[in-house]
Amino acid sequence: MNTPPPLVPPAIRPPDLPWWPVPALFTVLAVLGGAWGYHSSPIAHGPAWLALPYAVPLAVLAASWLPPSRPGTRVRSLVLGGFGALMALACAHLTTVVLYTVAFVLWAFQGGG
Repeated sequence: MNTPPPLVPPAIRPPDLPWWPVPALFTVLAVLGGAWGYHSSPIAHGPAWLALPYAVPLAVLAASWLPPSRPGTRVRSLVLGGFGALMALACAHLTTVVLYTVAFVLWAFQGGG
């Protein structure tokens, strides 16, 4: 004899928390971290196209704004938002390291003079 499990009354069930505060918080943190990272790096005085690598952290943050399809996927917003904010903070400095490395390699292979 199979009996269905008892249903929990709506008054006892915990309310669903909204999904959007986590991506909103990480978006604000990414904007602040990205602005601080950009202004504290040497590429801030360069041409505007050097800010192009910020498209990657913005894409990661945009993915964190997708609403969860299941209750277990709320962690996705947390992970993507945190990773996007960290990438935005370090993006300008990583771009500087890459540009200096490319410049050094080009200088070394052209004869060093």
